[in-house]
Amino acid sequence: MTFIESTLSAVVSKLGMSSAEQSQYHPLDPLTASEIARSVEAIRHTAKGGRLWFKSIQLVEPPKAILVPWLDDHAAGKTVSRLDRIAEILVGRRHPEGADWLVYQISLPENGSSQIISAEPVPAGQHVPPDMGEMIAAEEALLNNPTFKAAIAKLELPSNAKVVADGWIYGADTLDATPRSIPFMVYLSFSDNPDTCHYAAPLPIVPVISADTFELQRLEYCPIYGKGDRTLLDLEGRFPWEAYVPNEYDEKIRATAGLSSRGDIKPYRVLQPEGASFTLEGRVIRWQKWAFHIGFNYREGIVLSDIRYDGRTTFYRLSVSDMTVPYGDPRAPFHRKQAFDLGDIGAGLTANELGLGCDCLGEIAYLNFDHFSQDGSPTLQRGVVCIHEQDDGIGWKHTNFRTNKPSVTRSRILIIQTIITVANYEYIFAWRFDQAAGIGLEVRATGILSTVAILPGETSPYGNVVSPGVLATNHQHLFSVRIDPAIDGHNNTVVQEDSVAMPFDKANPPLDNKWGVGYTVEKKSITKSGWADAAPEKNRVFKITNPNKVNPVSGKNVAYKLVPAPSQLMLAHPDSIAYARAEFGEHHIYVTSYKERELYAGGLYTNQSNGNANGLRSWIAREDNVDNADLVVWHTFGLTHNPRVEDFPVMPCETHMIHLKPNDFFTASPAIDVPASTQAFNQSRLHNPGQHFQGDNEIENNAKANGLNKQGCCA
Repeated sequence: MTFIESTLSAVVSKLGMSSAEQSQYHPLDPLTASEIARSVEAIRHTAKGGRLWFKSIQLVEPPKAILVPWLDDHAAGKTVSRLDRIAEILVGRRHPEGADWLVYQISLPENGSSQIISAEPVPAGQHVPPDMGEMIAAEEALLNNPTFKAAIAKLELPSNAKVVADGWIYGADTLDATPRSIPFMVYLSFSDNPDTCHYAAPLPIVPVISADTFELQRLEYCPIYGKGDRTLLDLEGRFPWEAYVPNEYDEKIRATAGLSSRGDIKPYRVLQPEGASFTLEGRVIRWQKWAFHIGFNYREGIVLSDIRYDGRTTFYRLSVSDMTVPYGDPRAPFHRKQAFDLGDIGAGLTANELGLGCDCLGEIAYLNFDHFSQDGSPTLQRGVVCIHEQDDGIGWKHTNFRTNKPSVTRSRILIIQTIITVANYEYIFAWRFDQAAGIGLEVRATGILSTVAILPGETSPYGNVVSPGVLATNHQHLFSVRIDPAIDGHNNTVVQEDSVAMPFDKANPPLDNKWGVGYTVEKKSITKSGWADAAPEKNRVFKITNPNKVNPVSGKNVAYKLVPAPSQLMLAHPDSIAYARAEFGEHHIYVTSYKERELYAGGLYTNQSNGNANGLRSWIAREDNVDNADLVVWHTFGLTHNPRVEDFPVMPCETHMIHLKPNDFFTASPAIDVPASTQAFNQSRLHNPGQHFQGDNEIENNAKANGLNKQGCCA
């Protein structure tokens, strides 16, 4: 058995298998375990015994022209037929010189054998993404490589230290063709506990491994001063690894070191005695007046489709399309650090298996995800999506000052959440649906900073020292959200609206602004595919309107408005390769015409792309008509992260949100019929230190003692 085959076998045994099937058919449901197995078998039959490496598989969604009528009939309760199911598989044939990669499309009839529709090679000059099997195999090859072991020996590390190597994304720094590579960030671990924080002890060396052959391509040495490019090879004397100190996050490891967790937190339990208010029919969820399908794939993770409110279409498809994390240290080899976590790896493949009482509170529903391992064996990732309700404070309130009678409702939201771990970082994506017909996306960044070595006593303009000898580099996180609207239909127009002060001249005031207080709303329709930017000083919003539907109250077109997050955009120079790679990093808003399979803002193949990925930048260049047309809106937002000491060893969540809100879509507040908030319903209790909750009688006695009735102020 070859090294690759033995490593692959070990990976497969760790990942497990799945026989899960969907109980109710929907054309957008993720591929089932049996569909994956049938697809793999069709390829194996064609390959006739070749050594194959299976990388990714997902559903090819039916064309919009076919799917929209099906969804409308399904929503209306009509009898619907089964649509064709097609799988797309990326698979390689490995050989001693490397690997050849093909993209297969395979039909999956309900009855009968699967058929290969097409098999196309990956375009020349573009690289397939890595996968966990490759990362594991490359790491094992590195740690056993004699050249690497000799380089580590020269560091004169303590005998109890263990070298840990994290596979990373290679990035790009040239327009020339480059081999597909996996660089490694290397660290020291002073503990046998696998959960110790090795990021507190980085080593200043980056080995680069071939992703196809797992051979060592070269060793790159990192700058170890705050400025300049002097490396370990320029250091007089030995590398001072003794400067590193433990900086642990694991509660049990901290306890062993005498660092206890705070002990004054009492239980906070979300109880829903009558169960959750949502229902699931397969992967179609119904909650309040919302109904939509929850999909999931290896690249985007959660995909929400056919989103309707009270029977009216709002959005055809919502997803996090792409993201990039460019780092700001210009010195080699750090200049290449730019990850595309979704395109380079995949949100689905890196999704956490979520657990009760940890990632979500209350009554939780979970959805699983079927995929496959590198030998094509079906695998199951459990609980990659959690669904739950959450109290979100007051929804609306008014107190009649004449009668002192309050009317108040509490806002409840439905959350569809997934969490991904990409090496050191975590990202939490939570879609939020509210009772006022609004949709939000909350993105949280947490996890551990990507750290590099710096000599003790040095500081750097490119980052911050967060632990002795540990530099956390400045970087950005930019996300691209894909919004495919269906605002009462699929012909929509995006209108940019700015709130602008009216002209005013004290000497000769215009009659319509005599007192200088007037402002107007300036509107600009986006009629050709292109871009726009946020402008918070102008209260800029983007309304996705239906120019064919008029609100009978306002006389304006029905719409949903996007409140953009006015984030800082790409800081890399416009002439740089890093800038060219981030096709969605130039502007906050893009509008394109709808085209089948144009799903990923950064392009289909982002791994080691150098501006040739044919993504969003090339789509807006078509200057297609997007006025009263089937269009797609893309929103770029994120954060510029200049690390703090307080971000280490694990970074407290940085939270960012975007909102889609109805705008003249209804004839009154859609939340006006939410039931009033009452104590009889909510059963809160007065704070009484030292006493534990005894039940309903305590609520009543507690209330009477404080001059309140049992129902509280909102009886």
